[in-house]
Amino acid sequence: MECGPTFIVSSITSRNDKGGAGIRERRQPRNPLEPIATTVGCMTMLIVAALLLSLLVRQAGWGNGPVCTSVSGNDATIFSRSVSVPGLAPGAHASLGSVTICANNPTSALRLAGLLVAWPYTVLLLIFLFRLSGLLKAASLPGGLYSPVTASRLRMLGWLLTLGGLAASIIQSSARIVIFTSLIHYRWRGQFEPGQISFSFTTLIVGMTLITVARVMSLGVKMREELDVTV
Repeated sequence: MECGPTFIVSSITSRNDKGGAGIRERRQPRNPLEPIATTVGCMTMLIVAALLLSLLVRQAGWGNGPVCTSVSGNDATIFSRSVSVPGLAPGAHASLGSVTICANNPTSALRLAGLLVAWPYTVLLLIFLFRLSGLLKAASLPGGLYSPVTASRLRMLGWLLTLGGLAASIIQSSARIVIFTSLIHYRWRGQFEPGQISFSFTTLIVGMTLITVARVMSLGVKMREELDVTV
């Protein structure tokens, strides 16, 4: 995977006024997709390098350290007490927004749940970047920008974000609920706090937008092919 702009340099032969042959180099303009292609390539390499580096570091957060959950202000009586803050101005008050509760020596089940909280969206982002890199590579080919292959890959990318984001939200929310119910026991509450359920509307909206753009592009490709046949 390349990280950096690519220029195409070609050599052409020209004759000067004296009839002698000379060679000059002409630099072709960059591909219109090159800025985003460079960004995607560099971002993918940086994320992969960061993941590999974190796995080599002993103090890495994944697989080590405590497993934590948070309690919001609507779910614990501790939030009803006053909070003492030095230097608080007259007439002002302080309140807690959330409290983090951790298990210093978690069980294997809690450790797995902690990994499932951290990894789903990271894995989805890596898959998305790899698929996007393949899409940009196919679109940069001659005649590949408006082609059925590009439209198909764009549609697949949209479904990846839509369904992958939904799956990542379910996995992450389920893992948070497991951690919460293992560390917090409320007799007067339900099995879990609703705040543990999370959903990314960003991946849903972007995914559906890509699917729509892919459908419009596919219709445009068909109209272009019909026009070429007519002409």
